[in-house]
Amino acid sequence: MDEFQTVNQIVGQAVKDSSYVTVLISSGVFIAYTLIIRLVDLFKAKDRNKPIVQMAQAIQQVSENVVKLNQVLDKTFQDADSKERAKLKNVIEIAFDSFRVAIERHCTDVIIHNNVDKNKELIKENLFKLISTEYYRLYNILSAYEIDSINVSTKLKEDWIDDLTKECLDIIYNGQEPVVRIGQIGNKLSIIFDEHSVYVGNKVFN
Repeated sequence: MDEFQTVNQIVGQAVKDSSYVTVLISSGVFIAYTLIIRLVDLFKAKDRNKPIVQMAQAIQQVSENVVKLNQVLDKTFQDADSKERAKLKNVIEIAFDSFRVAIERHCTDVIIHNNVDKNKELIKENLFKLISTEYYRLYNILSAYEIDSINVSTKLKEDWIDDLTKECLDIIYNGQEPVVRIGQIGNKLSIIFDEHSVYVGNKVFN
């Protein structure tokens, strides 16, 4: 029992500081070491009639400890996986929201400060470049994350660049008052980015 408690403590600390593979290897080595020490002690015993029985008891105890250790590891891995999924979900939401804010701020500035009719081609070009830049920034952020061997960035769609550019330009040039267009931009982008974020989340987690 003392050995198992020691293993339990080791697992708890190791999971914080090491990979799961390291934990499994270390735990297996510890159990093997414990079994060997027990066997050596038994072979050294003066009473030669007891070692066989005691050996069987020692093996049984170590086997029970292995079962208990597996339960600890299973619980530890489940908790870690749940936390990792929650963390990744937050990363996806924050990354998409950062993308949205950058585009919304740019479109608002265009509507307020630029002569949209005279600068139409330049506005289109700059908007497309900004959306492309922000898209690939999002791609780079999400490419650092994998879950169940799925790289999150692979669920993004490059078509979103052209689609988003068109949606923004349609509102910028719809001829309504600036304050109305600014509100429309905010609402439209919120809807689009919520949909994209949910889409990526569903593809990754389901």
